[in-house]
Amino acid sequence: MATMPNLWDEEADVVVLGYGGAGAAAAISAHDAGAKVVVIEKELGGGNTRLATLTFLCPIKGPAAKEYLHALSFGTVQEETIDAFIEWSSKNIDFIRELGGEVEVCPPGPTFPKFRGSETMMRYQVKGKEGELGGESLWRLLSQNVKRRDIQVYRQTIARRLVTSGDEIIGVEAEREGGRFGIGARKGVVLSTGGFEYNEEMKREYLFGYPIYAFGHSGNQGEGVKMAQDVGAALWHMKAVAAPMGYKFPEYEAAFIMRMSGYGFIIVDQWGRRFCNETGLEHYSMWMEVTRFDPRGLKYSRIPCYLVFDEETRLRGPITRVGHGANRGYKWSRDNSAEIERGWIVSAKNPVELARELGIESEQELAKTMAVYNEACRKGSDEELGRSAESLLELGGRLYGVALWPCLLNTQGGPKRSPRGEIVDVWGRIIKRLYGAGELGSIWGFLYQSGGNLGECLASGRMAGLRAASEPPVC
Repeated sequence: MATMPNLWDEEADVVVLGYGGAGAAAAISAHDAGAKVVVIEKELGGGNTRLATLTFLCPIKGPAAKEYLHALSFGTVQEETIDAFIEWSSKNIDFIRELGGEVEVCPPGPTFPKFRGSETMMRYQVKGKEGELGGESLWRLLSQNVKRRDIQVYRQTIARRLVTSGDEIIGVEAEREGGRFGIGARKGVVLSTGGFEYNEEMKREYLFGYPIYAFGHSGNQGEGVKMAQDVGAALWHMKAVAAPMGYKFPEYEAAFIMRMSGYGFIIVDQWGRRFCNETGLEHYSMWMEVTRFDPRGLKYSRIPCYLVFDEETRLRGPITRVGHGANRGYKWSRDNSAEIERGWIVSAKNPVELARELGIESEQELAKTMAVYNEACRKGSDEELGRSAESLLELGGRLYGVALWPCLLNTQGGPKRSPRGEIVDVWGRIIKRLYGAGELGSIWGFLYQSGGNLGECLASGRMAGLRAASEPPVC
């Protein structure tokens, strides 16, 4: 067994790296199991959990839930891990109630209702204050419970590396106030530092398509991936993401999510051609529609693609979800006029002029595309791409356009976990005293179920915290 060196500025039983939803759940569970807990957070806390808009998953236990999740994983997750996820996440509402929170059901539950077992995907949110979004109320509950337990949280402290003795993790080397800060972990370390949405090098290396922007917490830079790799961890699900479409403007680091009021719009590629059923896209998997690479042109001809809409649609409401993500403080105008004045949305009298303003490569092609689309609207049948008759609205009058990019709610990849939440090495061996939780090495290896990441934060955080607290102490 490893021994604790005399190098620490502080010691704890369990050290949690990252203070978002998963880190808070891990800290609470480890503390309640009798462990002394220290949390390290490079910023102020909350992560993507605080910025989340909606719900957490709490599936109904049983073979139907397993069948559904197995289908979504597309073979990327072993059965035992799915079993463990269902076991722990099915108790999420119990955990919330134990913390003093109230929950409410948020239908509909399943993201893929045609898959067998979808009826087991129940989603909830924590009842919050008026105007509070689901992630805000969840984070307020979690952070209040951490504070109530007097768990030490070192904010603006950057974890740099995991400290080993032999084949065990025994602590963390961090940086605090410009100096080295060593924290010994007598029982274990929980890695819950989030994804790599704002690390350009890692996005180029692991994800399909580039550039890909992000909606969420800018602190998600992938440090947890690198720290885990440094001690031999295997990686999994590195190409998996939850990524709708959005707009990226130079004044803001984060992107704005696309959300349309009504059906008066189309999406075209860089040649001005439609390529998808715009109203039939699966929200979290929109990125799959635009990451086709053009080998002849040596580019992603749909990154960016372009949203085209008309005057009637402009007046129907914002082309984004107001109050979403890291830019929730920005007050988007009700009729999109302020964004036109800013130059974010371009305006034109006709398709040729709009194509020129947007930089579409074929000005005449956009005009042709709109003519074909409008004819389909008059016929009530989109034979080319299968858009439903009720969603076929002609575009006319003054036109508007804006570049669309794949944008990350979060990445899912990171160090691979065992069914018990232990991080494993490239040979499948457990790295002793090291656990993973949350979006860093998430279970969501292919398709994503709405509420799944918040649900996993609660489930995997509790499991990791409890298991780390149950380890025998380092001598």
